[in-house]
Amino acid sequence: MTLYYNLAVYKSSYELLKIILLESDNFSRQYKYTLGQRMKDEAMTLIKNIFLFFQSLL
Repeated sequence: MTLYYNLAVYKSSYELLKIILLESDNFSRQYKYTLGQRMKDEAMTLIKNIFLFFQSLL
């Protein structure tokens, strides 16, 4: 059985989260706490859902 953290979709999602975390610091104040936080939350939810999906298969 393939572990979730070895899958391309998980690795890509994790890379996306890292990019969002780095780049959201460069957002203007107007967007940092609204759009930036929403993007962070959605990326973390994506990773969490990948994890939960593969946990349900076990």
